[in-house]
Amino acid sequence: MNWLAICGVFSLATPAIADSTSQEASAYQELVRQDARLATIGYRLALANAPFCNKLERSLGWVLHDERQYPNPVAARISLEFRAPISVSAVVPNGPAERGGIKSGDGLLGLNGTYWSWEGEPVRSKSAKRLEKVQNELHQVLASSNAIDLNLMTAAGSKMLQVEPIAVCASRFWVDTSSKLDAGADGENVRISEGLMAFAAKDEELAAAIAHELAHNLLNHRNRLSKIGRKRAHILATEIEADQLSVWLMTNAGYDPAAALRFAERYGRKTGLGIFSESTHLRWKNRVKTMRTEIDILNTASKVNGLSPPPLLPGGSLATR
Repeated sequence: MNWLAICGVFSLATPAIADSTSQEASAYQELVRQDARLATIGYRLALANAPFCNKLERSLGWVLHDERQYPNPVAARISLEFRAPISVSAVVPNGPAERGGIKSGDGLLGLNGTYWSWEGEPVRSKSAKRLEKVQNELHQVLASSNAIDLNLMTAAGSKMLQVEPIAVCASRFWVDTSSKLDAGADGENVRISEGLMAFAAKDEELAAAIAHELAHNLLNHRNRLSKIGRKRAHILATEIEADQLSVWLMTNAGYDPAAALRFAERYGRKTGLGIFSESTHLRWKNRVKTMRTEIDILNTASKVNGLSPPPLLPGGSLATR
């Protein structure tokens, strides 16, 4: 069924179906908006602190999505721009993709002279499988070359654009569609729930939550706990370190570290404990106290090229602690 036929089906749909599709379309638009918000803040934190990270990756500063990942593809095609089955849902302001001329809605056709084929694949294959394959191919190319050539379907037709990726602290950022106030890190990814993003309405407060999870990845906490065991004291130590490092990451990225205090207190007053309820985490008042002490240390630390070297990272100076 072609695009005009899809639009025709939608226009002839019953009011109940049309209303349902409209609601889903709005939800998809909001998800894309939050994807862009998370990607922008995550990129800003990862780029600013790249001089201090021992594990880097090259980033294009964009977000991709696959039309298959949406339960209602008709609503997705109506509400979102898909110039190819896998397209760019957002670009980070002043990131490599935007500087290379890539825009939201541009569809992926090829990479460095090879082309993806979107035809003939089983319709019922896992929604994320195709996107994961493309992401993995991009990851391999970004790790082994300088500028890359992307063939894209743009609003003006097919174009070949060359993009120069930039090195950032290694971590991928993605939105969890859960309504719970939740976040997590697994060593490679930072996950933020839609519920938490809605709660952190101000970007600086959201940056505090993202910086905390990013800190877990940069400090290799997951592997450390795998080696020494996940005892309460061990987990608590990693949570304290993540709080301490988070204010340095925020400061280097141009965010007010005091936003971390406001966010911890506001969340704590709502939940009674803090971002987590387990005994492996400090209660919110102690989290605020820990981060306030760290901000005092940060304010007296020497800067290097306008940045504050975080003491807990390899590129930081332990002398500042």
